[in-house]
This record gives sequence, C-alpha cells and structure tokens, in this order.
Amino acid sequence: MKRYEKESLVKNFLVFFSLLEVLLVLLFMELYHTQKREYKQNLFKTMHVCNYTMKCPQFTYDFAPKDKRKLNELFDDHGLYSFFPIPQSEKFYIKLSYPEERYQTDIHHILQLLQIKFILASFLLFAIALFFTFYSLRPIRKALRVNDEFIKDILHDFNTPITSIVLNMKMFKEEAEDNPYIQRMSHGVDSILLLQNNLKSFLHHSPSENERLDIALLAQKRLRFMQNIYPKLHFVYEKKSDLIKMTNEELLTRILDNLLSNAAKYNKPKGKVTLTVTQNTISIQDTGKGIQDVKKVLNRYYKEQDRGLGLGLHIVQKLANELNIAIEIQSKVDRGTKIILDFTALSEENT
Repeated sequence: MKRYEKESLVKNFLVFFSLLEVLLVLLFMELYHTQKREYKQNLFKTMHVCNYTMKCPQFTYDFAPKDKRKLNELFDDHGLYSFFPIPQSEKFYIKLSYPEERYQTDIHHILQLLQIKFILASFLLFAIALFFTFYSLRPIRKALRVNDEFIKDILHDFNTPITSIVLNMKMFKEEAEDNPYIQRMSHGVDSILLLQNNLKSFLHHSPSENERLDIALLAQKRLRFMQNIYPKLHFVYEKKSDLIKMTNEELLTRILDNLLSNAAKYNKPKGKVTLTVTQNTISIQDTGKGIQDVKKVLNRYYKEQDRGLGLGLHIVQKLANELNIAIEIQSKVDRGTKIILDFTALSEENT
C-alpha cells in the first residue's frame, strides 16, 4: 500500500470510527440514565411491598411527622427514602430508607457493567469502521491502480524511441561534437529522461542509500546543465559556504532539476535564476510569474499553468520528505518565486 493510500485509509477510518464512537457514547449515556431510573422505580416498588410486610432488611424503618410531607414519592437526597401512611394514625407516616452507601454501590455496579459493554461495543465498532473504510476505498484504489498501470505502459512504450534517440545523438556527437544545435538536442533528450525518471519515482517508492555528498558542487553542475537547455536566461551561482551532508545523490539531483526546470520554464523572457548555497541551505530564486496559492502548489495534480501535469513539485515534496529535507516556498505573483531547501536535519558524517 502506498503512502497516500495509507494516509487516506487512516483519515477515513478516523472519521468513520469517531462518528460511530460519538453515537455510542450518546447511546450509553442515555442507557445509563434509563437503567438508573428503572433501578429507582424497582426500588420504589419494593418499598411499597415492604411497607406492608415490614420484613425487608435492606431498608430502615422510622416514623416521621406528617408535616405536609408527600406520600408515595421517592426522594433521593442523602440516600433513597419514601413516606407511606400508617393506618389509624393522624400524626405520623412511616419512612422507609435505603442507605446512601448501598445506593452508591448499586449505581457504581450499574456503571461498571455499562463500561464493560461500552468497551466491547467499541471494539466491535472499530472492526466495523475498519471494514467500511477498506470497502469505501476499494473503487478509489482500483482507479489509482488503473492509472498507475497506464503510466507504466506509457513509460514502457517510451523506452524504445528514447533509446533510439540517445544512440543516434551519440553518433551525431562523434561526427559534429561542437555543433551547438546537437548540444541543445542532447540536453533536450536529457530533459525527457528527467521527466521519465520523475514518473518512475512517482510510481515506485524505493529506499535511498545515502553517501557523503558535496551538495554545493552538485547544485553548480545542475545549474550549468539547465543553463545549456535555456541559453536565453541568466543563471547565477552564489556559494557563500561549503555544504557537505549525508544524502542520496540521485534523489537530490531530481529535486534540484525539478526546481531549476520550473524556475526556467515559468520565468520571464531574458529572466534570471539565482542559486545560492549557504552552510545549511540552498535557495533557488527566479524572476518569473510567481505562485498564486503557495499552500496548494505541492499537492498532487495541482497546477496554475496550462502546461505540465501538476506532478513536479509534488514529486519534489515526496523526495524531500524521503531525504528529510525541509522546503520553504516564498512567492509573489508577477515578481518571482524563491524556494529554500533546508539540510539542517542531515548529518555531515555517516552515523
């Protein structure tokens, strides 16, 4: 199960289970009050019988002056008690009382039984919520699998023409190595391979192997690579400090290529792309169109332009999470975007 499927499963399960649990709590609260009322009614009926027999050891008997006291009514302050008439007595009623301690013990026993039933019912609801969560997600998971299989087939079909193009480009390079048009076509093929790798990383999740990497040097190389693809833009490299960390070169290369590619693609004509390296960060700043909704831009399939699939920055986020790299996005519409990669959480040596 993929990460986004697990996330969807957990969220849907929590919603299902929380709603069912709230209903269960309300149901058991009502059940508790109902059983408490029935307990008092049964006790009051027993008092009626014991009023005549006078042989009920669970009650205490006493005489009380009439003094406007209500008959045949159960009172529950300081224990349970009730008043009953005494034949041929004009001054006194008989008072039957149920001790406060015994009353609280009985109520506590009722509450304990309900708590046990509540726990058992919660386990049952847990299983029901889990079942319905899996059941409700089946159509979505099926659609996602169909989508993944379609992308896999497309990637497989791409392999043959891309391989042919790469082989022919090598032959052209041998014949006319200094030709700038061939160089640009070669970089274009590299961009196609980058997009293919992005789609593969979107479909597959494989653990990364880290190594001690000169990130500043890698960033400089990727900036030069992008400069060859976009010769009309102005690329600036600023190194303020060395940046050496334990990370995965292949995945970090994809992150940098995606960010630099976006900075170039969505820049203004003859715009500027600045890559700055500090002790713990890399920032990529452009003078392009900017981002309208920074909060949504990392979401899958979200895009603000007609071009693209809306996967680039989502893949960047996915790879950055895997490498434990923090991302900060600052953007103003029509003024440009600045993306900061923070490597503070990474160590400089293999631990």
